[in-house]
Amino acid sequence: MSIIEPLTRAFMQGHAQPIPDLLSDAAFAIDGRATPAAVLIAITDVLHDPQMILTQRPRAMRDHPGQVAFPGGKIDPGEDAVTAALREAEEELALPRDAVRVIGTTDTYHTGTGFIVT
Repeated sequence: MSIIEPLTRAFMQGHAQPIPDLLSDAAFAIDGRATPAAVLIAITDVLHDPQMILTQRPRAMRDHPGQVAFPGGKIDPGEDAVTAALREAEEELALPRDAVRVIGTTDTYHTGTGFIVT
């Protein structure tokens, strides 16, 4: 049985109205920069045992070493957030783009490290 339908309903209900006071770390952003980025919140399609797919950044990376994260990264020129998130998931997890069913995009979040993440 698929989790897609109940997850889609929950997503639509949660995004039915804007949240004007959504918290943000924009005030802490370095030099006011704002780099567009996107992540994929990947949930496996098993109704009774859904799993969320996360990555752990290599400890040798310059930015955010060792952190657990959603697969994702900067949005390249000509990409939208969905395209970037799918590309990054394919690069980081070998998750084929055609194996993903996108149910929507989240509100953006401005991080203290200067990214605006969808």
